[in-house]
Amino acid sequence: DLAKSTRSFGNDISDNALRRAFVGRVASFETYKLDYSVRKAAAAGGAGLTMSTLPAANNFWVPRAQTVAATGEAANIDNRFQTITVSSTTNVAPGDSFTSANVFAVHHITKQSTGVLKTFRVIAVPTATTLVISPPIISNQGGSDAEAQYQNVTIPVTSATAAITFLNTAAAAMNPFWQKDAIEILPGRYAVPTDAGAAVMRASTDQGIELVMTKQYDIKTMKTLFRLDTLFGVVNKQPQMSGIIMFGQP
Repeated sequence: DLAKSTRSFGNDISDNALRRAFVGRVASFETYKLDYSVRKAAAAGGAGLTMSTLPAANNFWVPRAQTVAATGEAANIDNRFQTITVSSTTNVAPGDSFTSANVFAVHHITKQSTGVLKTFRVIAVPTATTLVISPPIISNQGGSDAEAQYQNVTIPVTSATAAITFLNTAAAAMNPFWQKDAIEILPGRYAVPTDAGAAVMRASTDQGIELVMTKQYDIKTMKTLFRLDTLFGVVNKQPQMSGIIMFGQP
């Protein structure tokens, strides 16, 4: 009832949450209000989806910096993502979250199992049997130095049909969280013609993002036009240090 929902628990956190809609720092997280959150649909992939965790299936990732084509050209590798083979991708959608049987997360320093199944995110669905996921499955099944250093999972029991379980089983709003260094804003700069009769003013925010205001008189309409632009990009450098929380999941 209303009396219970507005009662004070005798501490600043509950009082501020009630009076100011402010929570502040909780478990080392700085919390903020968000009224434009995107809503994620419930996963529709259904039961019965499996993947092979056997070493021979090559569903594990080997971190590397580059790949060299047969013709000698070197290309950089994006180790944030991996393409895996599954039994079916019917109704699986980008953004769905899942775990796989016996694929446990490890502590990133000690490499010991946490006893908690590793969570993966579907980034893309290229074919009927392949998914692009993040983070990659680095299980050290290949035994290379790179795998040992970047290992993020352990698979004590492998299977040709390890069950895939989707976590976002109920539609809900997405609440993002991230470690500061995981997200980077890349400011850009563009040139405005200096001989086109436009007046240009430039300024930068405290974060280094440039704002450009341009003013020009239109002789056809006898109006002065103003334009304000900014140019920047956002990159998620470390997906394992960011994610979303969806409340109300069964």
